Amino acid sequence: MVMRSRNEQLRRNLDHEVHEPPRGERPTIFTETGVEDLPLTIRKAMAVKLMLENAPVHIYPGELIVGIGFMEHPLEGDKPRSILTEDISGEGYITGAHKRIATGLAKAPYDPVIRGQTAYMANNRWCVFPHYANPEEVEEARRISLSENSNPGHLQGGNPRLVEHGWTGLRDKAETRMKGIDPSTPRGTKQTTFLRSVIIVLDALRDFALGYSSLAAREAEAETDPGRKAELQKISEVCLNITERPPETFHEALQIHWLTHLANHTQGAHQMGRFDQYIWPFLEGDLEAGRLTPGEAQELLDCLWFKYASFTDVDTDNLQNLILGGQTPDGRDATNPLSHMCLDSTDRLGLIDPKVSVRIHRGTPEEFLRKTCEIIAKGVCHPGVYNDEAIIPALVESGIPLEDARDYTNDGCSEILVQGKTNPWAYEARVKLLTCLERVMERLEEYEAFEEVMDALKEEVSLAVTMATSTTNLIQAATPLISPNPLLSATVGDCIEKALDLTEGGAVYNTSAVCASGVADTADGLAALKKLVYEEGAVGRSELVEALSNDFEGRERLRLMLLNRAPKFGNDDEYVDSIAAQLVEHLAVEVSRHRNPRGGRYILGLFSYGMYIGHGIVTGATPDGRKAGAFISPNFSPAPGRDQKGPYAALKSTTRVDQMLTPNGTSLDLTLHPSAVRGPQGVEKLMAFLRSFVELGGMQVQFNVADAAVLREAQAEPERHRNLTVRLWGFPAYFVRLPQEFQNHIIARTEHSI
Repeated sequence: MVMRSRNEQLRRNLDHEVHEPPRGERPTIFTETGVEDLPLTIRKAMAVKLMLENAPVHIYPGELIVGIGFMEHPLEGDKPRSILTEDISGEGYITGAHKRIATGLAKAPYDPVIRGQTAYMANNRWCVFPHYANPEEVEEARRISLSENSNPGHLQGGNPRLVEHGWTGLRDKAETRMKGIDPSTPRGTKQTTFLRSVIIVLDALRDFALGYSSLAAREAEAETDPGRKAELQKISEVCLNITERPPETFHEALQIHWLTHLANHTQGAHQMGRFDQYIWPFLEGDLEAGRLTPGEAQELLDCLWFKYASFTDVDTDNLQNLILGGQTPDGRDATNPLSHMCLDSTDRLGLIDPKVSVRIHRGTPEEFLRKTCEIIAKGVCHPGVYNDEAIIPALVESGIPLEDARDYTNDGCSEILVQGKTNPWAYEARVKLLTCLERVMERLEEYEAFEEVMDALKEEVSLAVTMATSTTNLIQAATPLISPNPLLSATVGDCIEKALDLTEGGAVYNTSAVCASGVADTADGLAALKKLVYEEGAVGRSELVEALSNDFEGRERLRLMLLNRAPKFGNDDEYVDSIAAQLVEHLAVEVSRHRNPRGGRYILGLFSYGMYIGHGIVTGATPDGRKAGAFISPNFSPAPGRDQKGPYAALKSTTRVDQMLTPNGTSLDLTLHPSAVRGPQGVEKLMAFLRSFVELGGMQVQFNVADAAVLREAQAEPERHRNLTVRLWGFPAYFVRLPQEFQNHIIARTEHSI
C-alpha cells in the first residue's frame, strides 16, 4: 500500500472508533476460593492479567502496528463518528475550584488537601480495572483519599529496558533475582512475592501479544488482497516473536513498545521518554542490514503515530509525551536520523499526539533546530523546547550523576526526570503563592516596612510547603498498601534488582517535587506594595486592605494605579524580577528540607498546570490590581497581557531567577503572532531566539502561535475551526473543545513579535 493511501486509511480509522466503558459489572479476581488470602501485590498482578485477558483485540484496515485501547470500540459500517466536545482536562480544574469553595477549602494555600479528595488518581478513563483489594484495604485507603488502582506520581515506564530486554528478558531477570533470595525470612518472603507479581504481569503481556498474533494469522488466511495478506502475516510473525525473545527489528521494537504502552496507560504511566534514543539502534540495524528502506521505516513510524492519536479523544491531556535530540550520556549530540523522522511524521501528519518536545544545546545541529522552528511556526503541533545547558547542571546539583542527568526526559507535562530510572511524584505537592500573599494582606496594617511583609510571606510559604509535603507523604506512604505497581516495576530500573515495588522505593531515583504557581502575580503584587505603599506612600495600607476586601468596588482608579504604575514581571525590570528571585530562593530552601517515605528528597518546580484558572477562581483580589476570581499567570510566565516589552524581555526576567534551584523544571509560555514567524525570515528569527534562550539559561519554553482575532472568531463559530490548536500546560489541544475560561486566558496573553 502506498504511504499516502495508507495514512488516509489510518486517518479514517480514527473516525471509526469510540472510547466508552463496557456495560455490566466491574470484573473481579475474587471468583475462586482462596484468592482473598493472597498477598496484595499478587492480587494486583492478577488484576492486570485479568484486564489483559478481557481487553478487546482488533486490527483496523491498513494497520502495521496493532493494538487498541482497552475502552475502544470500532464502529460498525462506514458512517464516521461526529465529536465536538469540551475537553475534560480543562473542565476538571474549574469544577475542582468550585468544589473547594463549596466545601470551605478555597483558602488552603497548598495541595493536596486530603479532605477534598476522593479516589485520588484512580479513574476508568483507560480501562475498567478489576477489583483486587479486600474491603478492609479499600476502607483504609479511602481515609487517605485513595482507591483501588490509584496511580499518583506522573509515572513513566522503563522504555529503554523494555526494548533492550523484552518481556522474556525481564522475566529472566526476575527469576534469576529470585534464586538469590532466602524466602524463609520476612524480607525474603516479601521480595519473592514482589518478583512473582512481576512474572505474572510479564506473562500476561506475552499472552496479550499472542492474541494479536493469532488474530492477524486468521485475518491473513481470509484476506484476498496479496499485499494486505503479506502485511497481516508479518504482523502475526512480529507479535509472536516478541513473546519469545527481545525485539530485534524496528518493527518488533515499535510493536512491543505499543502493546506495553497500552497496559502502562492503566497504571498511570503515559510518557514515552527519549524515543529516538532507545528505538534508533533497532532502525539503524535494519537499515544497515537492508531489512528496511528509509521509506518503509517512515511508514511504520507513521503507523505508530496514528496509534498514539487514537487516545486524543479520550483526553487531550493524556500525557503521551516524547522528547527528541539533546545529548548522549557521554556528552555527544544525540540527534540521529530517527529524531528527524519523528519530526517529519509530526509535521506531515498534523496530529497532536504524540506530544513531541525537543532538547537543544550549544551543539544542536542547525538542520534539527530549523525543522523544530518550522513546526513551531506552523502553530499546529507546538513542540516544547528544553535547554540542556540549564537542566543538566540543575540535575547534577540536585545529586544526579552527570551521565544520568544527560539522559533526562520530560514527564507528563514539563517536569524533568531521568528516563527509565525514576518514580518522580512530580505533580502532587503544590503551593499557591498568591494565596499565601492573600493571607498576608489580611494583616497588612501590622507591617511598618516592606521587609516585614516579605518576612510574613516567607513564613506563610514555609507553612504551605510543610503542609503540601506532609499530605503528599501520607498519600505516598499509603499507595503501596492499596495500589502496588508490578507492571511498571517490571521495567523501571532497579526494581527487579532491589526486589522492591516502584511504590516503595524500588526505582533508582525516588524524588518528589513541590510545584509553585503564581510566581509572577505574587512578585507583581509585592512590587506594587513596595513601590506604591512603602516607598511612595501613594496608597495607604488600610485603604488597600479595604479595597481588596471589596474587590475594588468603587476603587477602579486605585486598581489601575496598582496595575499600571508598578513594575511587572516579564519586562526585564530588575525591580520586580529581583523580588521573584528572592521568593523562589526561599521556596527552594524550604522545599529542600523535606524528604519522602521512599527515601528521596523534595525538589522545586515552577508549574501551574491548568490551575492558573482554578487557583484564580478561589483567590480574592490581590495587590497587583487583579480582581477576585480572575485567572493568574501560567507556569513560570508573566501574568497575561503584562509582558509588554517583547519575548526577549520576558526571557530575561525568568532567567534572573536562579534555574539551578528548580531541578523539577520551569516553563515559560510565550504567544507569538503568526506574522512574527512567517516565512524563512520568521523561522530564522525564531532560531535566533532559541539560541539566546540556550545562552541565557532558560529551562523550557513553549509557544502559542496565534492571532487573538482568529481565536475570538473560533469562539463564535467553533464548527469552522475544529482543527485549530493551542498549547496549554505542556501539550497541544483543540481550542474549540476547551472551556471558555481557558480560551479567554489564551486570548488575553500578549501577542509578541520577535
